[in-house]
Amino acid sequence: MLLDLNDPKSIAQWWSVFPERHGALLRDWERRRPDVRGPIGQARRIIQADPVRRGQLERFEGASASRSFSVAVPSHDEMAAGELTSDADTVEVEAQD
Repeated sequence: MLLDLNDPKSIAQWWSVFPERHGALLRDWERRRPDVRGPIGQARRIIQADPVRRGQLERFEGASASRSFSVAVPSHDEMAAGELTSDADTVEVEAQD
């Protein structure tokens, strides 16, 4: 499946494939990439308007709320392209046993 970050329908369809992973990615992209905030917001409205997707969203949000934190680690492509622009985009993670 190809994802077009300028097309809210494409974003909503892509999100539906794996809400747990794609939801976290979309939240991170929306925070770090102002050029796609609008289409991601429109996709969120599409998801909320569809009863099936809304159920997926509620399950995803419930699972996210049960975790103590989530960390969006930059992808290899983002690091290679130099898309990390500030210290706020970097993350330090310690392994917990």
